[in-house]
Amino acid sequence: MSLFKQLEGDTAVLVAGGVYKVADLYTRNGYLFAASAGGYIRLYADGSTSKDKCRMDTLLTEKALCKDSLGRLCDGSVTGASKLTDAKLLELTDGR
Repeated sequence: MSLFKQLEGDTAVLVAGGVYKVADLYTRNGYLFAASAGGYIRLYADGSTSKDKCRMDTLLTEKALCKDSLGRLCDGSVTGASKLTDAKLLELTDGR
């Protein structure tokens, strides 16, 4: 049994050291993560990640995006989560 569930067809573009990489998106307890080097990176609504010197460039997902009180990206199932503003959604999804 996996603790992380892949979101089929959903991806994130991550940038580390000037290198852009496409990563599959996963959820865990309603929070969004990207696969990276055999592990998972937490994604934040401001485009930052839990990995040092790595940022999120673009999200490609049909999932409704929210953030919790700490700014962690999540879906609407997380208690206290608030929907992202239209401007923030456009920024994260590169207008898609």
